Amino acid sequence: MIMALICSAVLGACSSSSYIVRGIDVQPTSGGRTVSGGSSSGSATAWTGGSGEQKVGRPYTIAGRTYVPARDDDYDEIGISSWYGPNFHGLPTANGETFDQNALSAAHTTLPIPSMIEVTNLENGQTAVLRLNDRGPFADDRILDVSRAAAIQLGFQQQGLARVRVRYLGPPEGVAPAGTVAPSRIYASNNPDTRYRVQAGAFSRRENAEALRRRLASAGDVRVENARSAGRRIYRVFVGNGLVRSEADTVSRSLSRYGVHDARVVASN
Repeated sequence: MIMALICSAVLGACSSSSYIVRGIDVQPTSGGRTVSGGSSSGSATAWTGGSGEQKVGRPYTIAGRTYVPARDDDYDEIGISSWYGPNFHGLPTANGETFDQNALSAAHTTLPIPSMIEVTNLENGQTAVLRLNDRGPFADDRILDVSRAAAIQLGFQQQGLARVRVRYLGPPEGVAPAGTVAPSRIYASNNPDTRYRVQAGAFSRRENAEALRRRLASAGDVRVENARSAGRRIYRVFVGNGLVRSEADTVSRSLSRYGVHDARVVASN
C-alpha cells in the first residue's frame, strides 16, 4: 500500500438511531461507534457517523496504473484482500481521518469515501461491516486492504491474504451520498469585495445538522440553512459570514480540530 499521506493528496485534489442497509442493522453505541452485526470476536468497532458529503476524487495513477474513482451503489465484487496495521497507525487516511489499526476500517481504490461496506471472508464465512476511509491497495490486483482489527475479525490476520466478497452499503450516517449536494460557489469571484463563509457539512436530516452546529458552537458564528438538491431538502451548516478570503481559509483549516476535514469555502454574496 502507498503511504497514507500520498493517498490523502490524491483525494484532496477532488473537489436515525440505527443504520440499516440491505438487511444489516448496525446498532451504534453511546460513543457513536458500532459493532458489526456479524462480529464474532473482540471489541473492535467501525465508526459509522460523520458530516459533509462523500468524496469521489479525480482519476489518479500509481505505479503506472490509473484508477478512476466513481460512485457505484451496486458494487458487489469478489477478490483478494490484504491488511495493514502498525506502519500506518496514527497516520491520516485519504479523507483526513486518523487510521486506527484497532478499529474496523478499510481502503479501496475507487469507491467513495467515507463509505460503509460489508466484507465476507469466503474461506471461512466470517463477515464484518467496515468504514471505508482510505485508498489502496495498489498491488497484485487486490481489491481491498483492511485494518488489523478487521483482518482479525475476518480470520485472516495470520495468513495475510484472503478471498473476500465486498458489498457497498452506502454512506455513513450523517454523510450525504457523493454527488447529491449542490455545488458550492468556491472562490466564485475575483472581486475583492466578495465575502465568504465556510460550509462545514450538508445533511439530509436536520437533527444531524443541528448536532454539528452544537459541536461547532465555539468555532464562531454557526448557522443551519435549508436548501434543495436533486429534488430533496438538505440542511447545510455554515461557519462565519462576510469573511475575506484569508479569514475564511483560516476558519476552514481550524475546523479540523472539531473533526471536520472536508469544509468548503463558499462565496456568500
